[in-house]
Amino acid sequence: MLTGENADILFYYATIAVAAGLVECFFGYRIFRFILGVAGFVAAAVFFGSLGYELSGGSEPVSIIAGLAGGVLGACLFYYLYIIGVFFLGAILGFTIAMYVFSLMNMDVIPAVLYGAAIISGALAAVFQKPMLIIAPAFGGSFAAVTGGAYILYRNFYPLDPGFLGNLEEDQLYRMAMIWFALGVFGLVVQLMILPRKEAVAPPTGGNTPVPDVDSSEQDGEDDEPSGNKTPADDETGRA
Repeated sequence: MLTGENADILFYYATIAVAAGLVECFFGYRIFRFILGVAGFVAAAVFFGSLGYELSGGSEPVSIIAGLAGGVLGACLFYYLYIIGVFFLGAILGFTIAMYVFSLMNMDVIPAVLYGAAIISGALAAVFQKPMLIIAPAFGGSFAAVTGGAYILYRNFYPLDPGFLGNLEEDQLYRMAMIWFALGVFGLVVQLMILPRKEAVAPPTGGNTPVPDVDSSEQDGEDDEPSGNKTPADDETGRA
């Protein structure tokens, strides 16, 4: 069990991870810009925190400082460069699932498989943006919430270690996996239920009510107008 000042800092991080993870799990699609910033912060914080941990010979203060600095950089990058954020959000999900599978099967991690899963998942996220903008926050948020909750309860692993899943006891690993999956599915259902719906335009019921004549070329021009750096969630919100 981790003790001391560093453990207290990680406790606060874990508490934030639980709160932010639940918000992401249930409302990720509607606030995706914010989620991209959070995901960028978390991904970069874990990467640079782990890198600092390794390069410093296991120094937790160096790991925490490196994680914070890298997290701010990652949040800015993901927020302002949308498609990069989408790719990496999908990649994080693929990497996490692959890591969990290795841990559940009690197998040695194969880096090529991990990175291959991350690249494939990231590419799918970039191509199928709207479905992945719902799936990734649901399961990514649930993973953050479950991991943070597990640290608060047990404090028997270092969450900035990318291989921490392999250090967990088998029963704890299975409990976390089941809660992660159940919470992710629940979050997915909630997000689908609160998606904005297009209002159906009812045809005139009779009489001489004039129907506005909309020029088809103008309509096509509106539909084909590039959305710039908008997310699908931005477009849905504008129509709601």
